[in-house]
Amino acid sequence: MTAATRQRRRPQAGWAISIALALCVVGFVGAIQWNSSVAREVFTTSAQQTLARQITALEAEQNDLRTQIGGAEAEVQRVQAESTSDSAALKQLNDQLAAARLRVGLTAVTGPGVIVEIADSKRVVPPGENPSNFIVLVDDLRDIVAALWGSGAEAISVNDERLVATSSIYGVGASVLVNTAFLSPPFRIQAIGSDGLLERFQDSNAFRGRVGQRIDIFGLEFAAQAAGDLQIPAFVGSTRFRWAVPQGETP
Repeated sequence: MTAATRQRRRPQAGWAISIALALCVVGFVGAIQWNSSVAREVFTTSAQQTLARQITALEAEQNDLRTQIGGAEAEVQRVQAESTSDSAALKQLNDQLAAARLRVGLTAVTGPGVIVEIADSKRVVPPGENPSNFIVLVDDLRDIVAALWGSGAEAISVNDERLVATSSIYGVGASVLVNTAFLSPPFRIQAIGSDGLLERFQDSNAFRGRVGQRIDIFGLEFAAQAAGDLQIPAFVGSTRFRWAVPQGETP
């Protein structure tokens, strides 16, 4: 073998070694990335499963507590009904208490009104659009409820959750928390009120503004109709004030 031939083979051998080393590095990095993606997926799935179990347990506990509260409320009303025969003064007191319970939402009610239903849009989200524009947001429910109150509704429920003075509606992840209940679409809002409630609701600025525009633009599923005989359940939960006390008293 001549010296010239040896000189040509040395660069070729060097290139082969360099390429082999580069391929090893690429393979090593790819293996690390694949392993990390698998680990991330396993972690995410495990976290979601843990959160789902916690939510299921909390919902079961919440339903149990609500049942206990409902039973206690029924027992109180039974005792009150039995005690009305003791005296006329006691009967008058119980009548006043019943009227107060009705006003604050602790009594199931029935009457004419409207049914409003709203759900996520069924449209395909176009590229570049924000997916949250096509789902029912907590602000949509707040606007609808505000429009119903402003139109003269006397009692309102969202998915059978009665709204009272201490009720709250706010978002928790993909769910909406009304009072202490986690709700998800479709949302069914029932409201009892006088004749013309539906027309006043649909013409109100609270409805025709932001939420009405979102229904038209993003195709949120929406329907509203008058109803002659609605049944709205009583509020089940705590109405205890912690800091607010009558004037002249201290907490």
